[in-house]
Amino acid sequence: MPKAHAGPPRAANLGTINKAGRRLVAVRRALIVGDLDLDTAAPAELDAIRADVELIESWRECHAGPLRNANANLRHYVRPHFRSGSPTVSVTQRLKKFSTIVDKLDRFPSMRLTSIEDIGGVRAVLPSQAAADEVSRRLRKNWRVHRYRDYVREPKSSGYRALHIIAVKQGFKIELQIRTFLQDYWANQVERDSRNLRVDYKSGKGNDEVHAYYVAMSELLALREASTEPSQDFSRELRRRYEEAQQYLAPRPDEERR
Repeated sequence: MPKAHAGPPRAANLGTINKAGRRLVAVRRALIVGDLDLDTAAPAELDAIRADVELIESWRECHAGPLRNANANLRHYVRPHFRSGSPTVSVTQRLKKFSTIVDKLDRFPSMRLTSIEDIGGVRAVLPSQAAADEVSRRLRKNWRVHRYRDYVREPKSSGYRALHIIAVKQGFKIELQIRTFLQDYWANQVERDSRNLRVDYKSGKGNDEVHAYYVAMSELLALREASTEPSQDFSRELRRRYEEAQQYLAPRPDEERR
């Protein structure tokens, strides 16, 4: 395995960074199937792996400053809603973990590391869809926007709803998620189920019955935000999907004792 360039990432080194990402995916797969043992690997091979890890960590850290900048700027646009005294307003940020980056490259073999647009992510949770739309409009008017996705009017097949903006800050792409409180509640519940039940429902894995229930719950929460009462047919369908999903969502007896 050739040794990767371990210096600070520059535009000329994007190809090198992408190759390092693919090599680490190969290392990850070899470790999983047992084709590689780090305890018995040759020193040169270990040095090459360390160099790739350092390069990717350096690329990851390049997003930290732009992420902080996006966070501070977003708070400026959200501030009027903070002043309203709403307890459902928040702005948070996260830098994608190294392991999560490698996992994403593994799940999407054609993806290049330098094309990942959510290494740095900022999320705003607002009290209403009108507030979310207003913040989104102002951001798209005043920021350099690479991509915009409206998953509220066109939800993902999973039921996920939010406004997504890929903004360019200091030359790096940062993902902004703008959600209402109920949209955030739904997404966090899916993440909690994935974590607690050790099934990656968030990535579309797991039982179809659970995903059908998530979609129905997303529709119910959207109706509530619009102050619309669900029909009797919808309520019956939601109940049916809930009952079918519970056999998979209920914790196992050994997990309840933990």
